[in-house]
Amino acid sequence: MKSLFSKLFLALLTTLLTVGCAALKTTRTSSSNALQVTIDLVSIEEDKVEITLVPPQIKTASTVFYLPQIVPGTYEYSNFGRFVEEIQAFDNKGNRMELISLDENSWEIVKPKKLAKITYKVNDTFDGPDGQEIYPMGGTDFQEGEVYLLNLHSMIGYFEGMKENSYNLSIRSPKDLKSFTSLPAIRTSDSLDVFRADRYFHIIDNPILYSKPNAVSFDLDEIKVGLAIYSPSGVHQAKDYQPAIEEMMKAQKAFLGDANDTPSYDILLHLMDMSALQYFGGMMGALEHHTSTTVVFVDAMGAGELTQSLVDVVSHEFFHTLTPLNVHSEEIHNFEYNRPLMSQHLWMYEGTTEYFANLFQINQGLIDAPDFYNRMMGKIDLAKSYDDTMSFTEMSAGIVEEPYQSNYGNVYQKGALLNMCLDLLIREKSGGAKGILWVMKNLAKKYGKEKPFDDEALIAEIVAMTYPEVGDFFDTHVTGTTPVDYATYFSKVGLIEGEVASPLRSIIFADATQLFFSPQPNEEGVVQFVVNQLNASIEAMGMQVGDVLLGMEGERFPEINQENSGKINTLLTPTLGWDADKVVRFTVKREGEELELSGKVGTPTAIVKGLVEDPNASERTVELRKAWLYN
Repeated sequence: MKSLFSKLFLALLTTLLTVGCAALKTTRTSSSNALQVTIDLVSIEEDKVEITLVPPQIKTASTVFYLPQIVPGTYEYSNFGRFVEEIQAFDNKGNRMELISLDENSWEIVKPKKLAKITYKVNDTFDGPDGQEIYPMGGTDFQEGEVYLLNLHSMIGYFEGMKENSYNLSIRSPKDLKSFTSLPAIRTSDSLDVFRADRYFHIIDNPILYSKPNAVSFDLDEIKVGLAIYSPSGVHQAKDYQPAIEEMMKAQKAFLGDANDTPSYDILLHLMDMSALQYFGGMMGALEHHTSTTVVFVDAMGAGELTQSLVDVVSHEFFHTLTPLNVHSEEIHNFEYNRPLMSQHLWMYEGTTEYFANLFQINQGLIDAPDFYNRMMGKIDLAKSYDDTMSFTEMSAGIVEEPYQSNYGNVYQKGALLNMCLDLLIREKSGGAKGILWVMKNLAKKYGKEKPFDDEALIAEIVAMTYPEVGDFFDTHVTGTTPVDYATYFSKVGLIEGEVASPLRSIIFADATQLFFSPQPNEEGVVQFVVNQLNASIEAMGMQVGDVLLGMEGERFPEINQENSGKINTLLTPTLGWDADKVVRFTVKREGEELELSGKVGTPTAIVKGLVEDPNASERTVELRKAWLYN
């Protein structure tokens, strides 16, 4: 579901501191139970979009209009109603009707039998009230005449009792912008698009990107893939990323086999500028939908970094076509947007998905074994920042509240590791023949898109499919609170701890989580950035432990305090996009003398504790490792 790519620098530094307009008319037809919705992307005022919603005839004595409090895949309260302004209700004669605000997400319509339409304006989350609290990949961006990222859960609501009604959606747009979406179109033109959704879920499950044409579409076996990119600089062109996406998705389909029957998949990539990245605290990532994903990264990324980030993040989102699309509980199938009841099984929805997003890459030859081992060890390191004794099923069921919400990020770390251990355990018991993918394929065959499982019964069903020891693992480490001894599971496939060269995300890192410098006061109490660790690239430039880092790329750091954290991040964040051949310059002070150090970024690595293959492993153990990684 929600895939969090990084909070990177701010998170680290806060510790320091042509159909005409007539077609837009919305009149109710008595023969239809569809809700008619129009969105006007042309006549924007103060960066707000106007929306009109015409319901079918309401026959109840009272009803409530809602914007979602929470939507699938986000696992936190978003309260999208706070982005609504000037909401009004009208009868057939154009007279205002009484609306009663019940909370920030819901409005009661008084005497709804007379209701003809509701109108309101919505702010975008990219600069709306408290918009930085919404993950950018799940939000909206209205840049007049330039780009519109429409995650429709932030814009379109539903009436009580009408979530199963269909929607007809008409969007008026600037003529030079094109829509990209997996939402079925009734008709399109250069100024008006009309879409249809079978029910409210399909409205929010199909985001739309309006931008100048920058897209590719290609057929991959039996799946049609689309990639649309908005790049404010124009540097990133969709055609340049098609080969990587094509290679990735071919590998994913080969890995999943007959467990994937998705006919089409669309990737909407919105690249934001540095000010937007700073606004969201460095957050980037993707939000999955059944047949598409929205991805938000920063435009300053280099082509190499963006390619790898797309592969890592989009592969995670595509694997959601297995779960929760084909394997999900009643809580997911009949999601309550304003009275949420959460499933216990985030260990599967996100943990299995994240594990597969890494395993398929070694399985299909996209990465080598040491890279895969490093990724798993990196997850072990990152999982240490969360509560390792928290029951995963308890956390999942209560995820929207504390203390569980602050541990959500662990679903991508320990959640993946739990699946790795289950995979190794099932492989061991089956002699390498079965693993967690085998389990998921069989669950998908039994359930599928339209048949949810009983939330309370899933684990027992998995145990019945596999071995009693799997039940012990769930009882101890998933529903239970005992931390996992990962070395025990690595030993099953002949892996032991040793020193390895681990690749780093950026040249300014010394390991998976720490920068190569840290803020320290000098004798006068002035805070400086002091080099305390080295990676291979900066060491090759002549950097030494104890150097004071004054700046980079000709820019000096401002005074190091909380107030200047934004300026500091503006200097540091572009390092994410530096390619290996880029020559960079650092300014340091060493023993009172200023020095300019320069060199190529290269492939920054650090020597860390990691996994190595035991040369004394038994033949049976080595065969089990091969089955785990390559079968």
